[in-house]
Amino acid sequence: MKEIKLLSVRMPASEMRRLKITAAQRGISVQEAVHQALESWTLSVHNGRMESLDSLQGSLADVDIAARRREEREAELAKDGRWS
Repeated sequence: MKEIKLLSVRMPASEMRRLKITAAQRGISVQEAVHQALESWTLSVHNGRMESLDSLQGSLADVDIAARRREEREAELAKDGRWS
């Protein structure tokens, strides 16, 4: 049996609604929709059909992902009292 790992994704509420609606229309769970999307992306990158995340589009275009993640992590640690 495969080990299952948790993946957490942050996205704007409007995109989450769109994802839920689209998944429901196709009769699949949001989990399955995300899994399919990630599998498709991974295969396209490995097959050379798509650029990596260096060319983000949509809500993540022009966002410094690493800096944003650091800020989020610092805020989490500060909230927990582990960051000064």
